[in-house]
Amino acid sequence: MYRKLGTLLSVLTLGLVLFGQDLNTSPYTRFGLGELTPLSTAHYSSMGGIGVSFSDFSFINVSNPATYSAYKKNNPLFDLGISAKISSYRSEVDGNVNSSSGSNSALNNMLIGLPISKKTGITLGIMPFSTIGYNITSTELLGTDTLNYNYAGDGSVNRILLGVGHDFVNRGDTTRFSLGFNSSYLFGTIDRNNSVIFQESSFYNSRIQNRMTLSGFSFDAGLHYFQEIKGKAENDKWFWQFGAAQTFGSSVNAKRDYYAYSFTYNFSVQEIPKDTLDYFQDEDGTVSFPDKFSIGANIGRNKQDKNVWSLGVQYSIYNWDLYQENFDVVVNDYQSLAQMTQLSIGARITPSLDFSSKNKNSFQKSTYSLGFNYGNSFIVINDQQLTNYGMNFGISMPLISSRSLSRINLGFEFGKLGTIDNGLIEDNYLKCSIGFSLAPDARYDRWFKKRKYD
Repeated sequence: MYRKLGTLLSVLTLGLVLFGQDLNTSPYTRFGLGELTPLSTAHYSSMGGIGVSFSDFSFINVSNPATYSAYKKNNPLFDLGISAKISSYRSEVDGNVNSSSGSNSALNNMLIGLPISKKTGITLGIMPFSTIGYNITSTELLGTDTLNYNYAGDGSVNRILLGVGHDFVNRGDTTRFSLGFNSSYLFGTIDRNNSVIFQESSFYNSRIQNRMTLSGFSFDAGLHYFQEIKGKAENDKWFWQFGAAQTFGSSVNAKRDYYAYSFTYNFSVQEIPKDTLDYFQDEDGTVSFPDKFSIGANIGRNKQDKNVWSLGVQYSIYNWDLYQENFDVVVNDYQSLAQMTQLSIGARITPSLDFSSKNKNSFQKSTYSLGFNYGNSFIVINDQQLTNYGMNFGISMPLISSRSLSRINLGFEFGKLGTIDNGLIEDNYLKCSIGFSLAPDARYDRWFKKRKYD
């Protein structure tokens, strides 16, 4: 048992190195802390991002820590997720539509769910919080010369998560009420560089290099309620679930290196620094993370373990208008953000839960999901708040050679952020995610069973 746990913890440590490679290509990651990574795994993302109302012992659900209490005794879960994004960017300038593309991939999550008792479970893992990766250039004619404005940035903010969930009411399969709590350690480095460059090589150009390193804690709490409703037939069972989760606003420590200088180009290639305009190193400050509230409910039916389905809705409010970067010496150059909202609708269906039956193929034992999400992003440009919407679908298949809860989860999202109106950029994207939910077989490979003979 201890050897297996040690191996999983070693894999999590390796994840710290891999998360440092996160990249992004969206020009909109210039705002705030970049593109936010949903607090979700591949299975729940494929249902439009709904998750706070779903409690399932087969999956780790980090969007609501109260659901950790659903883990089955002697059946821990390990979830590994990888995501990729392909974007097509469109913009309109003077009646001409310009287009470009970008892609990136990254490790999305590494999580362990451990049942502590019949009513309590914990989750430990690492996930990205946000990623930044942009390089934007605009051109302006100044007399007989051409002036280029360049904005570039990269980096990421990551989280190490530890959470616990406990059933305060547990009446078997009929009624359950649970509460949970997450503690996340946030850390990362963000580089932002702004340049003004003249095409005439004899002119002095200018550049601002701004590096911010942050670290601190964030906390989440959640509640979940499950109620079974018997149908007219004896084996016809309905159920409904309700969940809510709150991310509390927090202030994390930050340090900033700021370097503003002028330079020229030698033969339009080599950069030659001239004068230092401003310089600060290791300036202390804070970054205020906003609070978030999500609420959701779902209803489902389970008839003799056949055609098990659920339909749910979720609404989230993320107060990014409260985001601040607080430094005393350096003038803050970030743009004010807006309150972010999202409405999600999702459903899933499993034709059969009889995994032991040889008469059922893998597709009959798989779970199929579909979802839709729509909302306002936190980005405001020219007094216009950008909207974001997407269509989701996915499949969760049991591993063929497995006698356990182990599954492979595939999720896809087609979406759009922004518009080409008013000189803005439209981001049409495809997100793909693949996750592996691994678990020992409760009958043949118990990790926490005390053996009399070894």
